[in-house]
Amino acid sequence: MSTPRAFTLDTNYLEIPGTASAYLVFGPSAPVLVECGCAVAYDKLCAQLNEHGVRPSDLAGVFVTHIHLDHAGSAGHFAREGVPVFVHPRGARHLIDPARLIAGSRAVHGARYERHYGDPLPIAPDLVRAIDDGTTVSCGGLRWSAIETLGHARHHHAWALSHERSDAAMDRVFVGDVLGMISPGSSHISIPVPPSDIDIPAWRTSLARLRALPMGINAVLTHGGSVSLHTHLAAFTARMNEELPLLAELVDTAKADPLAADARYRDFLLPRAKAAGLSDALAALLLGKAFRAMNLAGIADSIAHGRFATSV
Repeated sequence: MSTPRAFTLDTNYLEIPGTASAYLVFGPSAPVLVECGCAVAYDKLCAQLNEHGVRPSDLAGVFVTHIHLDHAGSAGHFAREGVPVFVHPRGARHLIDPARLIAGSRAVHGARYERHYGDPLPIAPDLVRAIDDGTTVSCGGLRWSAIETLGHARHHHAWALSHERSDAAMDRVFVGDVLGMISPGSSHISIPVPPSDIDIPAWRTSLARLRALPMGINAVLTHGGSVSLHTHLAAFTARMNEELPLLAELVDTAKADPLAADARYRDFLLPRAKAAGLSDALAALLLGKAFRAMNLAGIADSIAHGRFATSV
C-alpha cells in the first residue's frame, strides 16, 4: 500500500512563516488533521485546506499532541463543524472547558496573547476522544497509535501513523514538542521548557520510548517539519544535555540578579543559533527575552517540584 499523502499547513505562529505547522494527511477513506495551531490560525488553516479541496467538516478527525495553544488552540473551531478531536486523557477536560487553559496561557504570554493566540472554543464532550497510552484507533482509513511522551507537558502523546491493517509498518510519528523545535531556515534546535509541567526524568523516559521505534522512520515536528527520527533524537538529546545544567545555574543566579541570568542565557543561545544558520532577526523574535524568561520560569518550577535533572 502506498504511503499516505501528507501536506504541511502553515499556522503562521507568532506571525512568522514556517514557525509551526499543522499536517493534512489523506487516508484511504477521509482526510485527517494533525495539530491545528492557535485559535487565531483557524481562518488561515481553512483557506489552506480549501486549496486541497477539503472543508473542515470533511475531516475524519483532528489529532493533537498536547493542549498547548500553538498545537490545539483551534481544536474547538473544528469540533464546531462536527470533527472529533483525539487527545491525551489529561488534556480532555481542558478541551471541554478551556477556562484554566486560557487563564494559564494569558499568564505565560501576557500582552502577546490576544494577537498571537486567542481563546480556544469549548468542545462538546461527545466530540473529545481521550486516548490512553498504547491505544491504536482507526481514523480516515489509517491507524493512529498513541505513545505517551511526557516531559514537556503532562498531557503529551506522540502519534504513530500506519496503514489500517494488522501487519502495517509504521509510516511516521508526529512528535509535537517532545523533540524540541527547529527554527525556520536553520538547523538550530530550540528547547521549549515552559511552566508548569516540565519533568526531566519523565522526558528521559519519553526519549527512550521514541528511541525504541523502528529505524528509518521520520519524526514530524510541529515546529520544524519532517526529520529522520533517530538522527534528530541524538541531536536533540545532546542539546538538552548541554542546556539543562546551565538552566539550573541560571535559575539560581536569577534569584539575586535576574538581569545577569538573562544576559548569560542570551549569550549562550544566540551564538549557537547563528552558527546553526538562524538569522539575527529571527533569533531576536524566537529566542528573545520572552522566550528566555519562559524557559527559566519552567525550569525554576520543575526544580521546586522535584522534577528536574541535569540530563536526559
